[in-house]
Amino acid sequence: MFAYALAKGNLFHFNIQLMHIFKQGNTPLFIAACFPFFLNAQNTGNQDLDFVIDETAMLRLVDANGSPASMLNFHLLGPVVPGQGVPSIQAQSSYLQYTSVKGASPDDTRQIDVEIVGGALPSGVQLTVSPSLNGTGTMGTGSPITLTSGNLHGTLITGIKSAYTGDGPGDGALLTYALNFATQNLDAATSGIVTLRYTLSNS
Repeated sequence: MFAYALAKGNLFHFNIQLMHIFKQGNTPLFIAACFPFFLNAQNTGNQDLDFVIDETAMLRLVDANGSPASMLNFHLLGPVVPGQGVPSIQAQSSYLQYTSVKGASPDDTRQIDVEIVGGALPSGVQLTVSPSLNGTGTMGTGSPITLTSGNLHGTLITGIKSAYTGDGPGDGALLTYALNFATQNLDAATSGIVTLRYTLSNS
């Protein structure tokens, strides 16, 4: 019996020749039989991978340069000419930058609320905060909120899922602060500082 093996990659081809000797009379008779066999050689191993993704809800306020937002000053100046009302003042702005990575339902949608947490709006003054959204992902839907002495909070952005605004100059939701007032309702004695708090939380 004679055998040989040829290896190529993971496939081994065995060609086995069987030599049978028979005698026919006094003359030996050789008969060869060739049998091909094909085998797939496999060797496997398993590796477990554990993925942990943190739920994230972060925000900050910055100015147009991407620096921490400083105080916005609204100075309602008296008129130049007697008999005139207090003139309107220009709106001001800041940027709200946030990152959100949602979790499993029902905690898979977030919102941003704004609230007066310090001081009080002057008498006769209404403050409207209007968001203009910019970023990557499901940023949500923004709605203007008007704050008054009788309305201290509201939901500014709803429907946030996994998203981020960027953290550079000009990145984020542009917040525009506009004042509305009537001269006859103003009271200089109610001047002061008002603190707004923004909160990113599950809806």
